[in-house]
Amino acid sequence: MIKKLAMTLAAAALLFATGCGDSKSPSLTYVARANSDSVPHLYTLNEATGQSTLVSITIPDSAYYVASNADATKVTYCRWLDTTETYEIFVMGTDGVEKQLTTNTDSCESVFSPDGKTIAFISLQTSDFVTYTMNVDGSNQKAFYLPDAGTFEQYYPQFSPDGKSLVFYGWIESASSHARHQHKGVQVPHWSDHKVNPRGQVKSSDVSSDGWYIMHLTDSAPTLAYATGDLWGPAVFSGDGKKLLLTMWGDSEFANVFSVGLDGTSLTQLTTNTDADSISPVPHKNLIMFNRYNGDNSSWDIYSMDQNGGNQALVHSTADTSETLLDAYWD
Repeated sequence: MIKKLAMTLAAAALLFATGCGDSKSPSLTYVARANSDSVPHLYTLNEATGQSTLVSITIPDSAYYVASNADATKVTYCRWLDTTETYEIFVMGTDGVEKQLTTNTDSCESVFSPDGKTIAFISLQTSDFVTYTMNVDGSNQKAFYLPDAGTFEQYYPQFSPDGKSLVFYGWIESASSHARHQHKGVQVPHWSDHKVNPRGQVKSSDVSSDGWYIMHLTDSAPTLAYATGDLWGPAVFSGDGKKLLLTMWGDSEFANVFSVGLDGTSLTQLTTNTDADSISPVPHKNLIMFNRYNGDNSSWDIYSMDQNGGNQALVHSTADTSETLLDAYWD
């Protein structure tokens, strides 16, 4: 169940940042956390052989939202700083040197662009959850989409395969929508729970509903792709950039993987399991990779499937270690 994953903070680095099938990208990249200590370790995985290889990056055990660049030479993450009482964004390479990129911003959910030159992240520096971008060295920090104050919160930014757009979850601020986000264990991002303060019913003129929004890096406002209050972790673009892959409950008490067109049509349930959660879809070469909970091993295993959900197969499993493909799940 999802609670198992939540309690261990088990998660994994961003596979999607590879550019989806680019021949320069390594085998599948993920971060595994042992259920005993939740310390993150970066791995690459050969999906054909099921063999994993440890990457020599010493990620702090306090890191959240760990995401790898395309060639698995750097990770970005956030962690709490007692000195400022804020979460801040960091990068670390194989040299083991940690570099702080933000200061006094209360930021998290950082991800690399496919070319590794840009980082998108969520920040509370304006008192709202807002998507920002910056160069990989921390320079040129700017709001990606900055709506009127107190109108629209944003979570889980992810780049398109060509690096020219972002998808993120948008939430029109109101007490009622906040309540919806608590059902079935879903929480707003816990790195900043202490900041959440739902206001009265207000709306931005650019947005119309809670749901997944897409915005080109040169646009001034986002476009609603799929309206839903059913949120569990990030949505990502498919490998060809024509659909979104996301996790929802649908008609089951267990989470399943879905795809939907960028215009909100053709919602398709790709996994149909009724005895365990399937979560965290990401594109990889011509496959979709995802996670399924293994109650026998108390772990999250890595699976693969075709674009239409067929030929689902176990790729990698370890006892008492969770290897989810996106570091963004909890209870």
